[in-house]
Amino acid sequence: MREGRFGTLTETTAPDVMSQLTPQMLFDALAIQIDDPKAWDENLSIDIIHTDTDTDARFRLRLANGVLTYSAAASSGDADATITTTRRALPALALGLAPEQLAATGIQLSGDVSVLAQLTDALDPGDKNVAIVTP
Repeated sequence: MREGRFGTLTETTAPDVMSQLTPQMLFDALAIQIDDPKAWDENLSIDIIHTDTDTDARFRLRLANGVLTYSAAASSGDADATITTTRRALPALALGLAPEQLAATGIQLSGDVSVLAQLTDALDPGDKNVAIVTP
């Protein structure tokens, strides 16, 4: 440590880490990566339906005013896009894959799939080599 920065010892986007996140944790992880000024004018919504739970869990993601929020409460109106997936395949969304690549993982997309690109473009994952502690 006396010879300068050596980076972060872990990779937080590693598949084994991502696969252990609950949907809510994954949505929070995406929300903190939103580049607020870049996403300020975006207004989109995405319904996410999990097919491998007892009650078919459903979430609505909404990006507006540079903030990504989510809710499990019933939402009025139609979302711009709907994603139907299993809980295990959901972390593929955080990778910024194209719709064709998401479909290959078993994720079904319907509606305006261009909103996924808008969401991905609004993400700024930050510098993974940031010095967390500085002298």
